[in-house]
Amino acid sequence: MKRSERHRRAAWAILLACLLFPSAYAFGDDRAAGLAAAGWEESTPGRWYNLPERKVQALDNGISGEFVLAPGTGVAWGKKRGWELSAGAILSLEMSSDGTNPSSKDYMEFGRHFPVSVTVVFGKDSMDLPFKTRLADFFVRIWRGFPPGGIRLTYAFGNRAPVGSMYRPGDDEETVFILAGEEEKGKKVQAKRELRKDFRAAYGRDPKGPVTRIIVRAERPSGENGPIKGWIILALPGP
Repeated sequence: MKRSERHRRAAWAILLACLLFPSAYAFGDDRAAGLAAAGWEESTPGRWYNLPERKVQALDNGISGEFVLAPGTGVAWGKKRGWELSAGAILSLEMSSDGTNPSSKDYMEFGRHFPVSVTVVFGKDSMDLPFKTRLADFFVRIWRGFPPGGIRLTYAFGNRAPVGSMYRPGDDEETVFILAGEEEKGKKVQAKRELRKDFRAAYGRDPKGPVTRIIVRAERPSGENGPIKGWIILALPGP
């Protein structure tokens, strides 16, 4: 192929990407400032990830994001605040992914890699874990990374775990709810989760304190084959 033809094709590819994802290549100060003003912080879900192509917008009481996850990319949007949960408080979400991460070991704390997930953190709650367990977890997490402190409920687009599963992948301070999987690829998945009810189902009691943090994640490990596209719209409980 002639050099001029290669250049022409590369130019068309860049133009097409910019048309499909106009802010993926221009995540400028205005958009970052808008997220920060609404209390959201953007990061990667692990030290080995690069940020993907993405569009994101803070909503009045939530966030919406679109992303193209090439292998080795991921993004996390987090917000800290004290949400006091009234009876019947609902977390509403819509999400989609046109693929799963086949390498994800959904039941393992450090082996699971969901293409899209939402984690609700109850930072004032904890489990009475043995000292040896916490010490062992500490040394593992020095390398793997530390999760937010507290009890966590994670709602995820999974891989191997059946839709409707509720389980704890590692220590007892996180419970995962699988909302979608292989059969839901490319479909819009909608869910309204009553947080107190889910907490009670997972831990047999009501939470002792408020929701202190919300984290939206999208990730694709470096060993996967090709990119996947996805999006999420999240409405937070309460004002």
